[in-house]
Amino acid sequence: MFILLLAALLLLLLGWNIYYRRHWYRQVDVTLDFDRTSVYAGEQVELTEVITNRKKLPLPVLEVGFHTRKELVFRDTENTNVSDYVYKRDIFAVLGRQRITRKIPILCQKRGYYKVEEADITAFSLLYRKRYSQALTTNAAIYVYPAQVNVSETMTVCERMLGIMQCSRHLYEDPFTFRGIREYTTSDPMKTINWKASARTGGLMVNTFDSVMTQKVMLYLDVEDGGILKQEELVEESIALAASLIRKCMRQGMEAGLLTNAQYRSETKADIGIMEENRQENVFCEAVCINSKTYLTRIERMLALYRKEDGWKPYEDCLIQTKAEDAVMIFISKNATLEKQKMIEDFLGKERYGIWLCPVYRGEQPSIDTAANLKFMTREVEKG
Repeated sequence: MFILLLAALLLLLLGWNIYYRRHWYRQVDVTLDFDRTSVYAGEQVELTEVITNRKKLPLPVLEVGFHTRKELVFRDTENTNVSDYVYKRDIFAVLGRQRITRKIPILCQKRGYYKVEEADITAFSLLYRKRYSQALTTNAAIYVYPAQVNVSETMTVCERMLGIMQCSRHLYEDPFTFRGIREYTTSDPMKTINWKASARTGGLMVNTFDSVMTQKVMLYLDVEDGGILKQEELVEESIALAASLIRKCMRQGMEAGLLTNAQYRSETKADIGIMEENRQENVFCEAVCINSKTYLTRIERMLALYRKEDGWKPYEDCLIQTKAEDAVMIFISKNATLEKQKMIEDFLGKERYGIWLCPVYRGEQPSIDTAANLKFMTREVEKG
């Protein structure tokens, strides 16, 4: 009798293990989602993790894990391992037809585009003798834009140069000359709407006109870091300066544009819709000054997506003649060499005005003596 009871128990246990192995993962979902699609470096977001078991079968022990790049710092370090990536694993007891939701605070330390594309779930047999795993697809993604830095000193110099240029160029010119077309904003009068252009684009577009108050800024960003000793902090400061200046200019009603020698992979270029010329295959070269929220978002995403592994083109490739001849030129480059100085001064000429922003490590001061129409300014950065 005892042997029969033991055999029945073993058969029951075997049958349960077979059933559990075949059904434990069914109707189990894990979703991950950031509470925002974009933030600035240094800001905090929440990652919402939702575990759903839609069947009656309970899961006494369910281990859920996922990983992402280590630049996303989990505030709660429990059950977290950090190497080249950061790995998060937690254990839950999930009843039948139950949903568990939790929010994970994350500090976004560095600009970039971060994705969590996969989560894995793990369960165990009744006596923990066997381990069962299953991979699930997730779609969490977030843009971390370059950090916001103080550019008030640069803007003061820029506004002073704009004032000089406006006085010299527009004193005797027609103050109302047609310039181009841009997106409609709520502050635009109805009479400026270009209905033909609006019909073509599917959104309201307005005519814009040059006047003595036109203020334009063109930025030329250099991400070259070709030395033996890499200076990543200076490159990151250069990128942050470019993004902060673009934002500041547009918030003050100026038109701004950006050219960079950063090189992008083909899939990245498709994501941000880079406009290129054939002779400049990998240079972002939309050489026009615009004041548009859509354009600003595109610039911020472009700068977030750049990876140093993708490299760069020669800086002179992005020093092309722009459509904004009356703009103040801002050159952002950590490479304070005589060759770079000559390149910038030759491009600027004697009639235009420009600023050279040069990030340097604290205590360093490059020996650069520029022409009168080119203001050289350094930005000190702590060495990491």
